[in-house]
Amino acid sequence: LVDDRCIVELRDGRPESPPKKFRDCLFKVCPVNRYAAQKQYWTEQKRFISGESTFDDDMMNKLRIAAEKEKEQNELEFRKTQGNVIQYGTTVQLLHVKSDKYVTVQKNSPAKCERNAMKVYLDRAGNEGSWFIIEPAYKHYVIGDSVAAGNKISLVPYSVNNQTSGHVKHQLHLSHYLLKDHQTAAEVNCLNECTEWQVFMFLLFNENQPDIVKS
Repeated sequence: LVDDRCIVELRDGRPESPPKKFRDCLFKVCPVNRYAAQKQYWTEQKRFISGESTFDDDMMNKLRIAAEKEKEQNELEFRKTQGNVIQYGTTVQLLHVKSDKYVTVQKNSPAKCERNAMKVYLDRAGNEGSWFIIEPAYKHYVIGDSVAAGNKISLVPYSVNNQTSGHVKHQLHLSHYLLKDHQTAAEVNCLNECTEWQVFMFLLFNENQPDIVKS
C-alpha cells in the first residue's frame, strides 16, 4: 500500500522541536514543469490501449517523442534556474525529497477529512495541480520582494480560480481535524482558509551536489 497523503505531525517541525526524521519533511523548491505534451500522450495512450483512440502507431510515436522532449526541456529549465533568488509571486513546485513526488492539488476530489476542501496528495510526475504561487502571509512583504528563510508564506495553487476579490484565496491548508489512523497528525488539503507556512532552509542549492559531503 502506497501512502500518498500529505500530512503534518503537529508536535514537530519547529527549531525547538525538530522532526524525528528530517528526510520525511524535506521539500526541494523547483521551477514549474510543463505538462501539455506529456498530458496529451498519457491521455491518448490510455485510449489507444483500450481501443478508443483514432491515432495509429506512427502518431502515437510522435506524441511520445514530443512528451520526452518536454521532459528534457523541463530538466534544462531546472538546471538554468538553480541558484535564482525566489521572490513573492514566483510559481514553483514542491518536490518531496524522500518520495521524489510533487505536492499536488486535485481540484475535483474532496479531501478525506475535510470534505469541503480539495484533496492534496503526492504525485510522481506532477501536473498543473502541482504549481503553487508563493504569496506573503503578511502585508509587510509585497509581490517582488525576496523570500527569506524564516518568512511565513501562503502557497496558492495556480490551477484553482482565485479571482474573487475580498475573500481568502484557496491555498495549501492545514486541517483542524486529526487523522483517524494517525492521531498526532493532521491532513494537508486546499481550502479558502489561511494557513501560514514558515520557510526553513535545510541546504542551499550549491550544497546539494554529488561531490559535497552531507551529514
